[in-house]
Amino acid sequence: MTTPANSLSYRGESQATQEDPLSRKSLSGPPPSYSAVHERRIAMPHSEPKAAWSRHYGKIIITASVVVGLAILIACISDSYHKINEGYVGIYFRHGALRDRLSEPGVHFMMPFVDDYNEVKIRPETHTMDPMVAITKDGIENTFREINAITTVRKDKLIFMAKKFGLEFKKALLFDRIKEDLRLVFCKHDEATKNKF
Repeated sequence: MTTPANSLSYRGESQATQEDPLSRKSLSGPPPSYSAVHERRIAMPHSEPKAAWSRHYGKIIITASVVVGLAILIACISDSYHKINEGYVGIYFRHGALRDRLSEPGVHFMMPFVDDYNEVKIRPETHTMDPMVAITKDGIENTFREINAITTVRKDKLIFMAKKFGLEFKKALLFDRIKEDLRLVFCKHDEATKNKF
């Protein structure tokens, strides 16, 4: 015949064997609450897809950053690289202002997207001027064709002339003066003396 104490202990053991295996190790202490076990069972399967998605998203960001960086680097190199041909020198502009920099023939680099350059010929050069009209003091019109002018540029004076007269300094310093001097000479002579020229 079983006593009430024995029946209680038997019932307690049967209830412990029917519990979740996860809680057997904690029989000596307080049993885990239902909410903690429920969170552990439900939240853990969803953590792996989130981690995989974050790793995939991080790879996309890194790849995009590398591609953008390479594109910017290539654009900077292509914009800064330039070549000055033989017989020319290079002058440079920054934001439209002429700089005191002069480069010899060869390969050079400049600040990308900020500086610009222009080649100026320093070799002797022959120019055939447009036809010019001069009028004598007695009103006779004379046309001069195929007037040739030979020019050369000194490198040490190039920056000064470009700043003062612009890149078309040959026109201001030479061609326009030839036209003006020819007109002044002929306006002092008449038709009878034009054969001297």
